[in-house]
Order: sequence, then structure tokens, then C-alpha cells
Amino acid sequence: MSPKTTGTLIPKWKYKAEIITACNCDWGCPCNFNAPPTHGNCDGGWALKVRDGFCGDQSLDGLAFCLMASWPKAIHEGRGTAKLYVDSNASKEQRYSIEQIAKGNFKGRPWSVFAPTFDVWLETSFVPFEWDFEGEKSSYKAGNEIVTILEKMRNPVTGAEVTSKILLPDGITAHELNMSSTRTFSVFSKGLKYAYPGKNGWYSVVDHGS
Repeated sequence: MSPKTTGTLIPKWKYKAEIITACNCDWGCPCNFNAPPTHGNCDGGWALKVRDGFCGDQSLDGLAFCLMASWPKAIHEGRGTAKLYVDSNASKEQRYSIEQIAKGNFKGRPWSVFAPTFDVWLETSFVPFEWDFEGEKSSYKAGNEIVTILEKMRNPVTGAEVTSKILLPDGITAHELNMSSTRTFSVFSKGLKYAYPGKNGWYSVVDHGS
């Protein structure tokens, strides 16, 4: 039961985290510029590993989680389906806190912005994470259901590796996006299945909180 229904005090939370993101859009992703997604719909999500953070009196240091989703049109048009994966190393209390943060129940950005776009929340999974934050070669694996491996974008004519950065002073999730391509990006769970190699990916270090 969430704090919204129990009337309990919503705790303050904050973290600094590494983030790896991937979706079905072409490199750069029009959504970052308030334009419709490349193919009209949006499949993708965010994975984070907390460097240091807290929720109330609990530490969130070192914990990972990811939120994978699918929207039939642009994100802001809603009707999305989402699934949350939380680090199995988290305690019962930490699991609860991360779930409430990611579902927007503890307020704060960016999750309280995205949460209203989902009509369906699939059951949360608690899984081990493998995490490698290495620039354009960053990767992670969440249980047996999600694999994301980034690589540098390549010039389509010469094949030369390309480095790019997007600065978003008013960005919801991040203010600086280091762009890359997905060598592998696949989500295979009950209710959420897709795979998009060679599509949009980015990584950064972000500060989120209430």
C-alpha cells in the first residue's frame, strides 16, 4: 500500500547515480527535443546505479534499478505499460523505497513526471544486476530479462566512430546526455518484449530527488 493511501509522511529522497538509457528511436531521439518519437511509438527505459543516495533514514548507496516501458505513441500521450526491476541486494525496506520512488509515490523528479503516463504497472521483479559503466561501452544486465550494451555511433559512409553530446538545461532526466548506439538492447518479460540493436542510447551521471 502506498503512502498516498495510508496518509503516512512521504520521506525525502535524493541520489547521484550512473544512468544508461536506450530506446527504439534513431540516434539522438526526437523526444529530447519535444518532437514525436522516430517511429511514432516509444519502447525503452532507464537503468541506474546509485553512487550515493538516501530515502528517509535509509542508504541507497550501490543499489541498481531500471524502469522499462512501452508507450503506443509519444510518452506524454500516456497509455503506457511499465515494469520495474530492483536490485536483489536491496533489503526489504530499500526495495520498498526504490519502488515508491520510481512509481512517483514519493514525489520528486523525474519519476513523478513519468509515472502518470502509465496505465499498467507490471509486477516488480527483484533481480541481480551486472553493471559496467565505461563510457560508450557501458552495459548492464538485469536478471535474465534485460541486456543493454552500448557502443559508439559510426559514420554511415566512412564507418568512423562518432562522439556526440546533447545538453539539455531543462532536461527532466538529465542535463547532459552522452550519445551512443545500442549494440544490444533487449527486454523479454511477461507483458513487455522488444529488441532494438543499432538504435538510440546514452549514458550520464544524474542527480535526482524530491
